Amino acid sequence: MAQNKTQYNLRTADLDNGIIIIDDTLTIYHFNKWLELQTKIKEETILGDKLNDVFTNIKTKTLIRKVKTALRMNTPTFYTAAISHYLIPIKINQFKNSIYEYMQQDVSIIPYDKEKNLVALIIKDQTNMASTNALLNSHIQEIKKLNEALIQEQRLREEQHQQFLASSRSAAMGDMISMIAHQWRQPLSLITTVMSNMRIKKELDTLDDDTFHNSFKKIEETIYYLSDTVNDFRDYFKPNKVKSSVNLYELFSKSIFFLKDEMAQYDIKYTINIDKDIEIYSYKNELLQCIINIIKNSIDAFKEKEITNKNITVTLEKEQDMLTLYIQDNAGGISKEHLTKIFEPYFSTKSKNGTGLGLYICKTIIEKHLQGNITLESDTNGTKVALSLPTLL
Repeated sequence: MAQNKTQYNLRTADLDNGIIIIDDTLTIYHFNKWLELQTKIKEETILGDKLNDVFTNIKTKTLIRKVKTALRMNTPTFYTAAISHYLIPIKINQFKNSIYEYMQQDVSIIPYDKEKNLVALIIKDQTNMASTNALLNSHIQEIKKLNEALIQEQRLREEQHQQFLASSRSAAMGDMISMIAHQWRQPLSLITTVMSNMRIKKELDTLDDDTFHNSFKKIEETIYYLSDTVNDFRDYFKPNKVKSSVNLYELFSKSIFFLKDEMAQYDIKYTINIDKDIEIYSYKNELLQCIINIIKNSIDAFKEKEITNKNITVTLEKEQDMLTLYIQDNAGGISKEHLTKIFEPYFSTKSKNGTGLGLYICKTIIEKHLQGNITLESDTNGTKVALSLPTLL
């Protein structure tokens, strides 16, 4: 039942974001002007109502869990447009955007008044970015089809194996663009979210010095890593790559930078059981690319299956001049009929958005460039990938 405006009449009229103040029962305390314009619903008509009664598409249990987690941990929780699409159904102009019927939204759930169990839902329109990503995925599929046609043609020639390896290099270039785009998406979204939260907290007068400095540091680190990513992938295609001492514990820690938020979202535990002093002399960037590909495959497998106590574990065995790295998950495994094809180009077990080049490129890098070996074992419990490498290349 609607109630009169309270002290939560905030200075949010000029913000280009939606703001809803609710408690842990989803009762509405504030509904800003931006949302009034977008939804055609007046604030005074829904104050005191349940948000899930006003918008019946909302998954009540999920939202309550995220609200309570934000209050309990005193840290924001999120919905992302890439996964949830939207929280509040807001129709958009189909002439301006023919891909989506409803506004695609990133939603930050920020603790607002812990004593009264209040949070602020910050709703940001991400429709343009979602449309751009959809267009990018479409172009990636076109590149994949062109590469498939090229490889089919080359398979008819006499020197099939040699020409295939040469053409796979061109195919990997297209996949590199895909991987850079994919790996940039999360950091760019992170920067956008952090900046949005800082702005909102400033408007709500809740931005303290620690939050400001920590947020600025996170943005700065992310920007540096975006630059490093381009350099890392670019180096893969340079003929003159430089070998160096590689600390394996640090390399696995670095590999998780892009993936840690995705792991946290799906409650995946990541454990590195490696001595912090073990080093090899090899090509750092190429090995890093392989590790990221393998761990990302495990994360994608978890997304498609309902599994509790999700784990990805890294272990190491060393014997004389060789060592073996094991990356193991409990994501339900790969079917037997797929195992024999798992390292073939353009073969993917993913239901969608799989290029089928990740493990093929890993095998090429490990065996052709790093003089090692890659094997994969899988059963109904999960998958274990073994990377055998020389300690001195």
